[in-house]
Amino acid sequence: MKTDVICIGLTCADVLIRGTDLSSPFIGETKPAKEVSFHVGGDAANQSIVLSHMGVNAKLMTGLGEDSIGSFCTNTFKEAGVDISEIVYAKDSPSSINVVIINSDGQRNFVNSGMPESVFFAPALEKIKDVKVVSLGSMMMPPFVTVPVIEKTVKKAKQEGAIVCADVMFNPESCTLEQLGEEVLSNIDYIFPNEEEARQLTGKTDLDEMADVFLKYGIKNVLIKLGKDGCFVKNKNIRKVFPSLAVEVIDTTGAGDNFAAGFITGLIEDKDLGECVMLASATAGIAIQYMGANTGVKSREQVEEYLQDNR
Repeated sequence: MKTDVICIGLTCADVLIRGTDLSSPFIGETKPAKEVSFHVGGDAANQSIVLSHMGVNAKLMTGLGEDSIGSFCTNTFKEAGVDISEIVYAKDSPSSINVVIINSDGQRNFVNSGMPESVFFAPALEKIKDVKVVSLGSMMMPPFVTVPVIEKTVKKAKQEGAIVCADVMFNPESCTLEQLGEEVLSNIDYIFPNEEEARQLTGKTDLDEMADVFLKYGIKNVLIKLGKDGCFVKNKNIRKVFPSLAVEVIDTTGAGDNFAAGFITGLIEDKDLGECVMLASATAGIAIQYMGANTGVKSREQVEEYLQDNR
């Protein structure tokens, strides 16, 4: 089976807790919660699962421990139809676990287990070939925290003729845009920071100025996610804000990963930039109506129907 997209990045287990008040002290040993659930999470993991649900042939490169969490994640990927042939299992390191506290407005805060050695796997670059899109789950997060790893990955992808997409997070312990420079960043076709991440990475506060920093380094297309206010898109030809779709928010965990998956689906289908953005917005819009970062989107048809109903 031909691979449409290779997703490279993090996998973790998400423990989701919704409807509990942690601002006040415990009285006794326990606090009630409206809902507690357990799911696969992580940037590349979420992207690969949602892409597979959308009918895209997705391969996942990620790192897991040889533990019960690793087994749970692996079985979930298999059920979703994700190609897991390039997962790296660490014998002496646990898998990553993330506790997500979901507030009444659907926004969330995290308590995580840190970054075990399993997440710093070496991507199998020799397996990047005959693929349309290579997606960096989150640049500046493991395994993409150093210049050499990012450089080798994006250059290999471009050498193979792939479109390179990069979601991105701000990580003070990672390399910087300046350290990466144009030689590395010019290999990226699409980058997907949210507004706060773009502000932290560029040191700018204005949307145009933030986008211009990324463009200055040679990145072809900048998509700054604005949450309920939509998505700001800028390249050398376009400057536009695309609206979001009005939804009832339950859980925003993984919204950006779903946005990336929807956008990449559009690229696989050879849609134009505007159509890719709207498909991305619809995918994210469905996702945040459900608990879990990759549980809402079930099929390509579901997303298309949702998009048509909300145009």
